[in-house]
Amino acid sequence: MKKHVKNFLPPWLKKKISYLLHKISNRKVRNYYKSKFEKKVLISYIVSPFRKKMKMSHTNFYEAISVAKIFHELGYQVDIVHYESEGVDVVDYDVIFGFGEAFKTAFENPYVCDQKTICYGTGMHVNIQNTNTLRRVKEVYKKRRCWLGKSARFVEKTWTHQTMLVNGIIALGDESCKKSYELFYDGPVFSVPTPFYKTLDANSLIENRRDNSRRRFLWFGSSGLIHKGLDLCLEYFKMRPDLELHICGDISTEPDFEREFSNELYCTKNIFAHGFIDIQSSLFEKILLDCLFVIYPSCSEGGSASVLTAVGNGGLIPIVSRETAVSTGYEIPIKELSVDGISSAIDNALSLDDEKLMFLQKKNFEYVLNNNSQKNYYLSLKSAIGRLLV
Repeated sequence: MKKHVKNFLPPWLKKKISYLLHKISNRKVRNYYKSKFEKKVLISYIVSPFRKKMKMSHTNFYEAISVAKIFHELGYQVDIVHYESEGVDVVDYDVIFGFGEAFKTAFENPYVCDQKTICYGTGMHVNIQNTNTLRRVKEVYKKRRCWLGKSARFVEKTWTHQTMLVNGIIALGDESCKKSYELFYDGPVFSVPTPFYKTLDANSLIENRRDNSRRRFLWFGSSGLIHKGLDLCLEYFKMRPDLELHICGDISTEPDFEREFSNELYCTKNIFAHGFIDIQSSLFEKILLDCLFVIYPSCSEGGSASVLTAVGNGGLIPIVSRETAVSTGYEIPIKELSVDGISSAIDNALSLDDEKLMFLQKKNFEYVLNNNSQKNYYLSLKSAIGRLLV
C-alpha cells in the first residue's frame, strides 16, 4: 500500500521527501565518544557508520569508524559531519579531517588560522579520475554511438581546496595513487593500504579450487561500469567462448549500460551476470572456487577493495590495470585499457603452468592478507595522522 501511494506522489514532493530524509539521516554527530578532551576534531566523511550497524558492502564503514577511534585515542573530542553538509561551523576545531564542504568553508573563513587540515583521498586525485573516466566514456561512444555518461565515476564537486591548501594528504592505495596527488600538491602525502573484509579461508579455497578454473574469470565491482572496465571485459569474452566471465555487481542500477550491453550480458553463453553478491554468502564462496582470476581494468581507483576482497578471501590471481592502485608484486598487469590490453594480459595468464598458478595464488593471498588487513590499515593510518599532527 505504501509503495502504491508513493508512486502517485508528484515528483517535486518525492524530491522534497528524499532531501529531508537525507538531511535527517546525515545530521551531525556530536562528541561521539562523550569525552571531555579539550582538543576537537571534525571528521568530514560519512555519518551512517555512527548510526547503523557495520555493513560489509563497502569498506568505508570500517574506515570511518577507524578514523574516529584513532582521533579519540590521540586525545580529541570527535564530531562527524557528512561531506556534503553545507554551512558547518568549523571555527572551534583543532583539526579537520576527510574531504568535502567543510574544507571549502574552512579556507574561506578569515578567522580560522591554526587548524590542522588533513585530506583523506579515497581514490586517485580528482583531476586524474575525471579525465580518465570521461576518456573511457568517449571511447565507448566512438565504438557504439551511444553516450553512457552515467556509467562513469565523475566527481561533480571537486573541492580543490582540500587537495591544494591542506597540511597534508592521506591517500588510499599503492604508490600510484599517492603520486596522483603529488602531481598537483607540494605538501606531504602518505599512502595507506586499502583494507578489506575477510570472510573466508582463502587457503582452503586455493587447495580445493574447481577443475578448469583457469578458464574462469571474475569481474567484481560496484557502480561506474565503464569506469571499471566492464564494457571491455564484455567485448573480449564475447569473442572468447572457450573462456567464462562471471560478473558480481548490480548491473540494474545503470539501466542505460544494461540496455546497451544486454546481448553480451544475457545472451552470451559464457558470460554470467550474478547481480549483487553478499560476500558472506555461499554463492560468493562458490564463485571464488570456480574462478582462478579476478580481472579489473579500471581507469581510477584507491586500491580497489573489490579486487582485494577476491584475492584475500579466495586467493584469486589479480589481472589489473595500474590505475586500480593494487600492486602485490605478483599481479598480472593490464598494460593498456583496451580489448587488446585485456587480450594480452589474459594470454599471459593462460600461458602459465599449474605450478606457477599455484605459486601466484599463494603469493597474492599472502601479500593481501598481511598488507591489507584491517589491523595494518589501522596502524598505517594512525601513523600517518600522527605524523601530520606534529
